[in-house]
Amino acid sequence: MPGIALRSKRWVLLAALIGAAGYPRSEALWQAVRGADLQTIFSDHELADGVHYAYHFRGNGTFAGFAMGKEIHGTWHLVGNEFCWMQSKFTGAEECFEVERRGNQVRFLRDGYEAFSGTLSPIKVPTGTPR
Repeated sequence: MPGIALRSKRWVLLAALIGAAGYPRSEALWQAVRGADLQTIFSDHELADGVHYAYHFRGNGTFAGFAMGKEIHGTWHLVGNEFCWMQSKFTGAEECFEVERRGNQVRFLRDGYEAFSGTLSPIKVPTGTPR
């Protein structure tokens, strides 16, 4: 009987290993972005969701782009560990968010809840075009 128990344990171990191999590794965790890192990830980068909006953030604290087919302009800056912006056409009021990042994905949090998210990529400037 001891041989049967040993074989059973081997089958259980083998099944566990096969089961674990069938699942993808857990996704990378969201990391808070704070202080000077906020400036770095937004300066001269585009934030877009691929459908609804695309914003170009310039290092001089301005941004421009489109949201729901409408042209948007405004300003952005940092307040402590928060990203703040004011969209001149829509709200006219400054909004501030905590920011988390996972690779090139970012999400904007207000009071711990996601307000919106998108993907960051460097702004592609054609050769010979001033920034």
